[in-house]
This record gives sequence, structure tokens and C-alpha cells, in this order.
Amino acid sequence: MAAEHLADVIGSLTPEQQQSVKQFIDFLKAEGSSPASPFLAAVDQFIDRHPELLRRLAQ
Repeated sequence: MAAEHLADVIGSLTPEQQQSVKQFIDFLKAEGSSPASPFLAAVDQFIDRHPELLRRLAQ
């Protein structure tokens, strides 16, 4: 997903949703650059493959 598109999606969220996204990003940064578990790898893969679904869920 292009950074510009991601910024547009996040910009369309409510302030509370934006805060949740920021907290999730902070969590991912704290965990390091590579997933520490198969679950996190699967989450990353799902996010990459299904951005439209996640956008719709965020509405």
C-alpha cells in the first residue's frame, strides 16, 4: 500500500480511530522490524493483502 493512500485512509478515520492506529503503530515499532511470531507475520500478511476490507471495517 502506498504511503499516500495509507495517509488518506487514516485521515478519513475519526480522531479516536486515528489514535488507535497510532497506538498500534507504536506497538509494532516497539516489537522491532521483523515479526517475533508467526501470528504477527500472518497479521502483516493479512494487512498487505486486504487493505480494502480493513478500510471498510474501520468505517
